[in-house]
Amino acid sequence: MKIRPHNDYALSGIVLLSAALVLLAIGAFTDRKDLSSATLFLSGVACFLTGVFMLSFSRSDPLDPEIASLLPIAGMLNQCRICADLGVRGDAWFLPPSGEERAIREFIPVQGLEIPESFPDFSFLTDPASPGILLTPSAYPLIDYLERKGGLQVPSTEPELLHGIGEICEDVLELAGKVVIERDGETLVMRVEGYRLFSGCLSIASHSPKCCTMHPCGICSLTACLLAMGLRTPWHLEHVRFGEGRRCLVVVFRSPAGPAPTGEGPGSSG
Repeated sequence: MKIRPHNDYALSGIVLLSAALVLLAIGAFTDRKDLSSATLFLSGVACFLTGVFMLSFSRSDPLDPEIASLLPIAGMLNQCRICADLGVRGDAWFLPPSGEERAIREFIPVQGLEIPESFPDFSFLTDPASPGILLTPSAYPLIDYLERKGGLQVPSTEPELLHGIGEICEDVLELAGKVVIERDGETLVMRVEGYRLFSGCLSIASHSPKCCTMHPCGICSLTACLLAMGLRTPWHLEHVRFGEGRRCLVVVFRSPAGPAPTGEGPGSSG
């Protein structure tokens, strides 16, 4: 595997400064005092100024998004595998903070879509009416960071919240080129184009599409957490569809107010 060791801006600036030094040196040593000398000096000055300009934009290369998207895959798959081995088959609900708690929680029911009325401080919930597993959403540490470091304020009205989620994903975090969330009856449909962590999504889905709805990650978990925080109601992923050509996702979110899923059933992710 070969990775470029140099920053493009820094390398370009160094090359231009070197060219400027060579051109000015040639012009000074030849000292012909004619049009060719003037051309060498003008070219040298132009290369020098351009090189300084390029170096001013120099910064360390960010981590390749494709590499970053592969880092959490094993953890996500292991979590889903443990849930499946314990007999858990449901899709995750993202629960808003309640009482004095600020944290968002993720509840994976054993089956169906039932949500317990109360949640004890345990990972394994054994309520006969709605047993399941209580987890921390994969995107919650990022949301906590944005609140502490970036002053994140989550709107409480749906239009402002949907617009804000798009701004966070596109402009603040630069996760995707375009993120649009629209209401479609009793569901919210998110369309993502140019998703930078798309390779990780495909890798997880290739192992088990069920992971996408049982324990979502990336932009899906982030959006579900923000919906739960802003609208103060539980949300879950009903359906995820991939489009490889433009690295796009179509994700369907549903709240308890909506009717029960039809067609492929609550366990579908594709």
